[in-house]
Amino acid sequence: MEEENNMTPELLGIIGRSLQAIGWVFMPFLLVPLLSLFSPKSKFIRSFLTNLVQIIDGFNMGVGEAVKWLLPLLVVSIAFGVIALSIFGQAWTKFDESAIYFHATLILLGSAATLLAGKHVRVDIFHANMPPKSKAFVDFLGFYGLMLPFCLVLLWNSQSFVALSWASFEGSAESDGIKGLFILKTFVSIFALMMLAQGLSLAARAALLINGHALPSLPQNIDDPFAVKHGGDGL
Repeated sequence: MEEENNMTPELLGIIGRSLQAIGWVFMPFLLVPLLSLFSPKSKFIRSFLTNLVQIIDGFNMGVGEAVKWLLPLLVVSIAFGVIALSIFGQAWTKFDESAIYFHATLILLGSAATLLAGKHVRVDIFHANMPPKSKAFVDFLGFYGLMLPFCLVLLWNSQSFVALSWASFEGSAESDGIKGLFILKTFVSIFALMMLAQGLSLAARAALLINGHALPSLPQNIDDPFAVKHGGDGL
């Protein structure tokens, strides 16, 4: 039994190093939209970016559609906890903690789809009424100047506490709580990866527009991020 426990951290270490190596292999893909600006006529790069955008958008939208069903569960868990405490004078730790799990999962796994839909909070004074190419330049620079560094730092810094959490299969501090804190912490790293991928998709879409190429189709009910807004949709 003790030998099995000793093997667990070693196995997790091997898995962690393998995933890290895979991450480094895919790092050059982050530079493809930037490279496309210097090779605007390359059919290979254009085709690659188009396929990349469609894959990322489809995946993140699918995850977003799946996790949105956690919202009614979040409402039910909060309501049940309040009713149980106020009427029966009884608190159940698992219900209290489940609300935290549902809420965190919604945010961490749904943020990429929210970014794709253009629903993140932003102070939009000039961007809304810019021409499409100007919007594309702003979003392109925003990815490489802000989002890319943030996601890489978050991904790098989250490795240590996620690894430690998995090594002990960390759970609730309460004896009757949920024993899955290590999974919730893992979602922080997954959040960084999904946001990084969605930012890359937006940068690739911006690069295609800047180069005058046709843009990949968007998922259903998603507005064009570079369209000019008029009337009440602007300022």
